[in-house]
Amino acid sequence: MYVIKASGEKQKFSPRKIRRTCLRAGAGKRLASQVVKEIEKKAYNGIKTSEILDLILKYLGKKKSSVAIRYSLKRAIFRLGPAGFPFEKFMAEVLRYYGYKTSLNKVIRGKCVNHEIDIIAEKQNGKKTTYMIECKYHNAPGIYTGLKETLYTWSRFLDLKDGYQLNLCKKFDIPWMISNTKFSSDALEYAQCKKMKLLGWHYPKTECLEDLIENKKLYPITILQNLDRYLEKKFIQAKIVLCQDLVNYDIKYLHSLTGIKEKILKIFINQAREIIKD
Repeated sequence: MYVIKASGEKQKFSPRKIRRTCLRAGAGKRLASQVVKEIEKKAYNGIKTSEILDLILKYLGKKKSSVAIRYSLKRAIFRLGPAGFPFEKFMAEVLRYYGYKTSLNKVIRGKCVNHEIDIIAEKQNGKKTTYMIECKYHNAPGIYTGLKETLYTWSRFLDLKDGYQLNLCKKFDIPWMISNTKFSSDALEYAQCKKMKLLGWHYPKTECLEDLIENKKLYPITILQNLDRYLEKKFIQAKIVLCQDLVNYDIKYLHSLTGIKEKILKIFINQAREIIKD
């Protein structure tokens, strides 16, 4: 049996993949097996992966809502961006939890032109390493981050490298491209050749984007159920991007920051606690 991915590609139906993702979302072995059996009963040849996701979320929602919410991480990431939370703000927060010092949207002079850098990240590992980070956000699944974006990031890095030689800017050690989707094979090949750092969905094999999020439970608040665009805007204006941020505030102080009614905040805080608990 085959499934149709968002990109239009055909792929063999994989019960093992469903089980593995359920376990990562916090489902026990028994619940994960129940989900697989349920999907196997309802799946058909040519079913879309989005339909499979809907079936999984519906079943998990009846059994254990917190697991269903965590399973919807990919959709929550797609809600980041121009219409909601800027993807780069979310990624800067994730990197901060991994020991990086980050700054956002800085205009830096290269040899030829000025460049607005999405994230400048610094980390001390014996010596300080400074990363020039470009965030490539796509608002729909099935869109690969390709060679064009990789070439663009590398060319900006080279101009900044030349700018440093002329004392026009600080030194950047490594270019880094972060995407919320997968990378094309050409993009991966070019980045490996140039020793560029890439981070995206399912890449690299260890410490990929979802690993970094799930390992420290750094779920974006767009993962919360019934959070509309108006409330998202209120939270982002208060610089609250992660579920972990939400639970660390006193509810009265949170009300003063956001203007959101306390009874509504309480619902989201309790939901966030359920999501990030072990």
